[in-house]
Amino acid sequence: MKILLISYDYFRYDGRVRELIKVAKDLGDVTYITRGDGDEQPQEKQHIVYKDHGYMDFIRFCSRQAKKLGKLDLIFIDNRKGIIPGYLAKRISGAEYVVQDCRELYSIRRASGIPGKIGCLVEKMFTRHSDVVIAANAFRARIMVKMFGLKKVPLNYENIRRLEYSSPEAKAHVAEECREFFKEKKFRIISTAGCDVSRTTSRMVQAMKGLGDDYELFLIGESDEEDELIIRETIRHLGLTNVKIFPRMDQDHLKYFIENSQVGMVTYHQHDLNNKYCASGKIYEFLFEGKPVVTSTNPPLADFCGKYGIGIAEDNYEQAIRTIAKRYDEWQQAVKNFTARVHVEKNNEKLAERIRRRLEEVQS
Repeated sequence: MKILLISYDYFRYDGRVRELIKVAKDLGDVTYITRGDGDEQPQEKQHIVYKDHGYMDFIRFCSRQAKKLGKLDLIFIDNRKGIIPGYLAKRISGAEYVVQDCRELYSIRRASGIPGKIGCLVEKMFTRHSDVVIAANAFRARIMVKMFGLKKVPLNYENIRRLEYSSPEAKAHVAEECREFFKEKKFRIISTAGCDVSRTTSRMVQAMKGLGDDYELFLIGESDEEDELIIRETIRHLGLTNVKIFPRMDQDHLKYFIENSQVGMVTYHQHDLNNKYCASGKIYEFLFEGKPVVTSTNPPLADFCGKYGIGIAEDNYEQAIRTIAKRYDEWQQAVKNFTARVHVEKNNEKLAERIRRRLEEVQS
């Protein structure tokens, strides 16, 4: 089967698209398009890197690539910005099938701005025509049936993923570059939400006042300028020296930082469907490094922590962190027990097999 996978996300930073590419490879011969920034180069011959000149140019770019590739059997769409270029590629290439991954879940009523509302309309129009639809958790899958008018419940594909060093040399380089941040002995907490105020980052920072200098918080990720100003002002107002802000990191740097910290923070607000029923791959990135988590009380996170005992879903972040720190070895053992029976590869193989079955049903 000849497949074209289209994603408007970055291979370097996006864990879900990296795993979806592996799933697609299990299905057939895959060419994949992702965005790239700076000096990012293709991972292999089948990887086409789009250097960003805007979404409309991305649509034209994907159409040209589909034309070059000739006859295709399947278009694999990642996320809703892949829908328009994906369906154009289907028409150009004569592909028979479309597989669509819906990693987000926004309603038109709650979507922010005109672009967000247009995105919701596009998703609603096209998703019902895709041969296979994938959701990021069971909560979302059930909601999507009604939201998009689907005949079948979407396949559930959890964001099970682990971080990997790109090479032994990269691992050594990152260690040399970043070990200074871990020179002092502290109990370190990592959030990869950056300074996103909507995701309760202010509350997280305020908790560091009570925790004191034996604890340290790393905020890692891309941030809106306004949010970063708010967080920096909160840090200044509280006189904190135990909070550090870092930009978005590639896989090598992020893995090193998590390896050398103690707890992962996974937090979301609950003001829209996408965040309330969050499907966080970040939680697995922490767990596969042996780190317990503190999360917000969103239903999927609370359910996950309660079911597997790998962390605490709690709105009082200071109390939750102290609880984990007090019996840290026991929490680490619970994480170890959980990850021993969870496999990234099996999760990918399971999805690939379920896609095959759905396509066979379509054929018959």
